[in-house]
This record gives sequence, structure tokens and C-alpha cells, in this order.
Amino acid sequence: MRNIQSAKDFCEKPGFILALILAGFFFKGVFITTLFPIFTGQDEARHYNSVQFLAEPKEKNWPMTPRPIVPDKATIADYNFSEEIREAGAAADFDLFRHALYDTSAFSDSTGYSGKNETTIDSLSWKKYNELSPPDTAGKSLYHQLASLIEKSLDGSNILVRFFSVRIFSVLLGTLAVLLAYLIMRTIGFLPRESLILTAIVAFQPKLSMYTTNINYDALLIPIFSLFTWGAVSSLKKGLDWKNVSLMIISITLGMLTKGTAIVLLAVFLGLVGFHLYQKIKHRNKFLLVLALPLLLLVFGFLVPRVTAYLGYNLVALLPFKGSLTDIFSSLQSYLGKSLTMGRFALSSRTYWGSLGWEDNWLSQNFTDIIKLIEAFSLVGLGLYFFSKKQRPEYLPEKKYVLFLIAMIVALQLGIRLYDWKIFIETGSLALGTPGRYFLPNLAGHIILVFTGLGMLLRRENYFRNSLLTGLIMMFSFSLYLIFNVVLPRYYF
Repeated sequence: MRNIQSAKDFCEKPGFILALILAGFFFKGVFITTLFPIFTGQDEARHYNSVQFLAEPKEKNWPMTPRPIVPDKATIADYNFSEEIREAGAAADFDLFRHALYDTSAFSDSTGYSGKNETTIDSLSWKKYNELSPPDTAGKSLYHQLASLIEKSLDGSNILVRFFSVRIFSVLLGTLAVLLAYLIMRTIGFLPRESLILTAIVAFQPKLSMYTTNINYDALLIPIFSLFTWGAVSSLKKGLDWKNVSLMIISITLGMLTKGTAIVLLAVFLGLVGFHLYQKIKHRNKFLLVLALPLLLLVFGFLVPRVTAYLGYNLVALLPFKGSLTDIFSSLQSYLGKSLTMGRFALSSRTYWGSLGWEDNWLSQNFTDIIKLIEAFSLVGLGLYFFSKKQRPEYLPEKKYVLFLIAMIVALQLGIRLYDWKIFIETGSLALGTPGRYFLPNLAGHIILVFTGLGMLLRRENYFRNSLLTGLIMMFSFSLYLIFNVVLPRYYF
């Protein structure tokens, strides 16, 4: 009996339950990795070509064929990819998938045990280096450089082994993001049980699982944002120290080496430093405060352009402010007119929660409406949280954490919109094809805000805990529904 009780106590420990959540997320991700056929992730062929390009020998001892990169590509053969990627994509009917979004594609052979043309793809008969110049890549980000190490280590294997191994690397990065979500929950004051349930909700958010099975630099950007958030809320809890400052600086550096979106982390970091400086001196010397703020702005104005330039970014070139003031406002008006529409908002919502456009059924069409209703109640709760005279329940985080999480969401939204506006100026079209995925770096913060609002409305801890369990059951069920009723039929039935 004592051994049984000891085993029961061990299984109830937060560390053990967290390990189960992380293992569940990882193995679910590996399973989803095998479901999505080759190159079917967001811009996945280009990202994998970037990995192959970085894995090539530095000395290009093969002939290069000049071929301009064309903007409109009808088939995968039109891309300046390696021969292996072009031929493997053609053999797997990638072009059929690209141009037939709502049709079921046959990615299995007649027996159902092998992928379409799998024997041909496995044959190692195609060149796996870029011979078309310039190569069509997504850059040389930190993610691509790390993934290229996997590509090099599996040099003698066929493309399916190498490709899906890099995908599993993305799943590992997603697992790290889930772990960091738990650390964020605990740091801002949630009890272990509530933190575990919230972490499980994050782990079963369908789009996170699907997106972190792709070869894409966002798979690294998501845990980087989570690492920064953990460092930031730690600073709000204990004040600035070398640990949380190091976490934030490392996050900013890694983020900017991964994707330009991470520039928003630098802006948030500067704001956070200013906040802590204000807290230090506001009660001591107001004259010193008035003197320190402009001095701080001058220092940041000197350092920021140089730091961003060192990391490979031209800060001025990233901004959409071109031409006269009249031109800027005219461009902004045109951009907002095309981007702030009900259709674009609906697209953002669908692509944030999962692949909801693949099936025409009631749940796929109405799930986001259910989420919006829950979020509407949560917004009412957040309004009470900030403006009501009622005392905050002890089981909810302090206002400073909630305000910071809102600031993170606003900062990322503004950063994405500024970049999208810049592309709109250059091309005349909207660049965000599936915009919901760009908000995944703040997923943990979003989940915290939703349940903080609901917790304020419910007022009792047991009601709050029941709402968390209900949310977990909903997210778990919907995740399974998408896997077995949407993804599987989309590709195999």
C-alpha cells in the first residue's frame, strides 16, 4: 500500500504532470509531422531550400545556371530550388495541392501503405544542391543555420529522412515554447494546478501544434518570444537583475537573428527599462526624472540603429514612412481600407485556431464564433478587472502582468501591420496570406488574458478552475477533431 501511495503522490507532482504535457505535445507533433505530406507547410519548400543552400559546401564546384526569380510561379519547377526539391515536389503532386485548396489530394499509392511515388522520391537520383542562380531562399536566419546542421549530419539519407528530421526539430522548438509557457504562468502568480491546466490549453491549441511541425523560422521565433516574456515578467516580479536582463537580451539577439519581427522585442525591452527607471526615481527626485528621460532617449537613439545594423537590419528601410506626409497618410488610408475588413478579420481568426477552411461543416464554420463569444465575456471581465472597485481575486495575476501581456500583443500587432503596410506600398497588395499564424508568438499571453477576464467574472476559485478544465476539454477535443476529421480526410481519403 505504501508503494502505491508513493506512486500516486509522484504522479500528482507538478513536475511529473508537466513532463506528461510536454511529452504529449512532442509525440502529437511528431504524429502530425507524418500526416502533412512533403512541402505542404507554409512556404515550406522555400524554407527547406534555404536549409539545403546553407548545408552546401562553401566551394561551389558545380556549374551555375543564371535564371531570374519570377514573381508569379505556376508550378514548383518555376522556383530556383535544388533539383531534388523541384523533382520531389512534382513527384508528390505538390502543384495539385497548391492549386486545389478544397479538393482532396491523393498522397497515398493504390495500396495505401506508401506515399505517392515514394520509391522514386527515395531513389537519391536528384542533385540536392542549388545550381540555379540566384537561389530562391528565405534568407540565412538562425533557424535555417541550425536546421542545416541536421541536413549535413544526414547527408547520405534520402530527402524524406532529412526533410522530416528537420520538421521534428521544429516540434522540439514548439515543445520548448510550451515549457516556457508554464514558467510564465508560475512567475505571474498562478498556482501549480492552474498553471498546468493553462499550459495544457496552450499545448493543445491546434494551430501551434500544426505550425511547429513545419520547416519555418517561426518555429524558433515562438519560443524566443516566450523566453523574452518570461524574462520580462520576472523583472516585473523581482526588479531588473542580471538573470532576467540576460534572458531578454539573449531573446532579442536570437530573435533578430531569426526574423525581423523580433525588433518589436527591442521596443518592448526599452519601454520596460524606462518603466523600471521611472519606478526607481519617481519618489526620490522629480528633477532627476525629467533630466533622465531625454538622456535615455538620446542613448537609445544612438544605440538602437547601430545594434540593429550589426544584426543585419536597416531600421529605416524597415519602416513604411516614405515620401511626403500627404503620401504617407494617403497610403495608410488605402492600406487600412483594404486590410481592416470583416473578411480579413475572419481569415486571421480561422488561421490562428487551425485549418478551418478545408471542410465545409458546422463546426469548422462556427468554431471561431464560439471562441469570439467566450472572448467577448472575457473582455467584459477584463474591463471589471481594470476599472471595477471590486478587489482582484487572489487566484488572478496582478495588473502589472496583465498590462504587460496586453502591451506585448499590441506591440506585435503594430509591428506586423507596419511591415505589411511597407509591403503594400511596394507591391500594391496585402502580403499576409494566412495572418493568424503571425500572432502565435503571444499565444501564452493570449490564453492568460482570456482566462483572467473569465476569472474576474466568475469571482470564485472553484468556478475559475472549472472554467479552465472546460477550456482544456474544448481545446483537446477540437485539436483531435481537426487532426482526424479535417487533416486526414484532406490528404488521404
